[in-house]
Amino acid sequence: MSGSLWFRRLCKDLKAISPHLRIKEIGHGFYRIYYQRAYISEVYREMPQMGYDCIDKDFNFISKKYVEEYEDRAEMVRKTKNFVEGYWESLDRIKTRVYMMKHSKEYNDMATKRYSTTVIK
Repeated sequence: MSGSLWFRRLCKDLKAISPHLRIKEIGHGFYRIYYQRAYISEVYREMPQMGYDCIDKDFNFISKKYVEEYEDRAEMVRKTKNFVEGYWESLDRIKTRVYMMKHSKEYNDMATKRYSTTVIK
């Protein structure tokens, strides 16, 4: 898999966390992570080591036409979320959710049911 050093390291660490974790590309540099039959997380291919907030003001972001024509879709999504997730935040979140899926039957049932009823475009 291509991507930043931290993305490749995360993919390697996912195999160590659980053999049931799957990673699937969804487009524009984003990947979804699944555990057995449930959605766990979403990561970006060019992730940094540490996450940060997007604090720079981009006046072109206000114009929808400009954004659709000239901006990168992945950057637009990250600016909309106003947060760029890093390796450590993603790893902590994935470990927590996998632990909850393994040790909490209630959480596992709820996450599996929610994923099965959600329509993902």
